[in-house]
Amino acid sequence: MAIGIILFYGLPDYYRQLPETIPGYYVSLFRRKTVLWFFVMVIIQNYWLSAPYGRSWEFLFSSKHVPGWAIFLLAVLFFVLLWSALLGVFAVFSNSHPWLLPIFATGLGLGAPRWAQEFWGTSGLGLYLPWAGGPVASAIVSRCLWLWLGLLDTIQIVGVGMMLIATLTRQHVMGVLIASQIIGGLVTILARATSPNAVHAQGTFPDFTEGSMSGLASKYFWICLVFQLVIPLGFFKFFRKEQVSKS
Repeated sequence: MAIGIILFYGLPDYYRQLPETIPGYYVSLFRRKTVLWFFVMVIIQNYWLSAPYGRSWEFLFSSKHVPGWAIFLLAVLFFVLLWSALLGVFAVFSNSHPWLLPIFATGLGLGAPRWAQEFWGTSGLGLYLPWAGGPVASAIVSRCLWLWLGLLDTIQIVGVGMMLIATLTRQHVMGVLIASQIIGGLVTILARATSPNAVHAQGTFPDFTEGSMSGLASKYFWICLVFQLVIPLGFFKFFRKEQVSKS
């Protein structure tokens, strides 16, 4: 609220102007199947993955064998250094192939990294890895995998953003993002009240430390996974048909 007050009273009057009217704005927006599928993605991800999101982050700093500062340095390694390196690589190839990152991130390249990250952090599979060589090594390797999946999720988010930029004007992109914030907030409220993992993550991410068969027998585990895998398939189908600048 403090930021909102500062912006309201601090910005010049220029920013209080009404934008220009765009004829057929909403009609042209909802004709794009990529936009409609983007809203479907927001609904699916917020309903199934919003409630366990905080519990998944708790896993990152939950180890008793590795200090918090070491985990923080791992996070810097993945989310700053590796992320910058990957952005540099994609920037080079995107100069001649602008479709590369969207297709790789939201097509068949990454699948559902956010689901995989929350599954690893809440199902108990990452608590101890006996093959890693000890408690300390187990904690580090497990957190590295969690951070890597988070990095892939970030790449996927950027791919979706580039997909919108490649198929829509700037004004339409802003409209889509504002609408998605509203839809995502409402669906998150609904998920906190009705989703199978609203109180315990075991609704969709069963505890696999009790045995793989008991976890695989959970119907909501498979329903949640199928919903997440449908998202990249839809983007893969619609993007190339609606891309404005094809190379």
